[in-house]
Amino acid sequence: MDEISVLRETFDPDATPSPAAQQKARVALQNRIDAAGRDAAPATVKRRNPWRLRVPIAAGLVTATAVVVAFAVGGAGGSTVPVPVPEVRPGSEPAVAAPKAKADPPYLRPVSAAQYFENAAWSVEQQQWTDPRPEQFMYVETSEMRNPPGIEQKRPNGAMVPGKAKYRTIQVWNRIDGVVQASMRNGKLEVRSQSLATGYWTYLPYSVVEKLTTPEAVKDYADHPEKNNIWIEPTALIGQYVLPPEVRAAIFRYLAKLPGMKVNPHAVNLDGRSAIGLGQVLEGYLAQELMFDKQTYALIGERMIAVADHVNRALDATTYIKKGDLFRQVIYRKLVIVDQPGQTS
Repeated sequence: MDEISVLRETFDPDATPSPAAQQKARVALQNRIDAAGRDAAPATVKRRNPWRLRVPIAAGLVTATAVVVAFAVGGAGGSTVPVPVPEVRPGSEPAVAAPKAKADPPYLRPVSAAQYFENAAWSVEQQQWTDPRPEQFMYVETSEMRNPPGIEQKRPNGAMVPGKAKYRTIQVWNRIDGVVQASMRNGKLEVRSQSLATGYWTYLPYSVVEKLTTPEAVKDYADHPEKNNIWIEPTALIGQYVLPPEVRAAIFRYLAKLPGMKVNPHAVNLDGRSAIGLGQVLEGYLAQELMFDKQTYALIGERMIAVADHVNRALDATTYIKKGDLFRQVIYRKLVIVDQPGQTS
């Protein structure tokens, strides 16, 4: 249904939409036409895949962990589980609250990936935000589907085994200044500080993250990883950091412009919610998707799934992949700013 039809249904039979309403509809319709033209145009510049470092795919080995690239001296560690959700509260004070004002998203019935990403950007821009203090913590919580340890530790590792793979809750706290990290292990809270004794983990300074407020800034960051000692690809930033709304919106708009972004037309039930996947197909057979709620456009998870049969041949083993094999599925439960490790709200 186009915007003019929506206008007709909005008013009584004898009512006439206001000139402002008609103009809004015409602008929205033109935006859709322009967006459709952009989506249909062939890519003229070959860009690297935004997930290429997050999910390395080598012959005979398919991994499904978020990857952070460190150029500085120090070991890798920290949170490898993406957990973005729109709920954010610095301490006891809400940082992400109810929308500032009720309004319609730019696209009432999005079709293309670009339109879905724009609605997602619009959605986060309706949220209120309070900048966290350096001594506060980003708390991220997710449910990650994992195979039993005995299966998971095999090499090469493979797809989730139906009936055996189960969700595990992951909880991680990172202090805004990056010097303290905590996590739950075997039901106990473990807190550590970066040092030679306790080890180091990769952490992109928050001062870098909070400056990514436009798609152009995100593109410059993504295209020049050498500018920072530590680099985290943009889709991992969404999952590992409590981002200001304008930064999240900028990342969505950056992703919308990447060639090859598609909508998976087959919505799935994710945590009791109807979700639509937006992403790219890697190596012709593996789709990596961000999962958005179909009604609210909130980012609620991610997954990696085979969209075609494939054979990975390697020296150590040959892996046969079937269309529909699921390699990763994560549900974003909570993302909040808290005052200390152990707090979850």
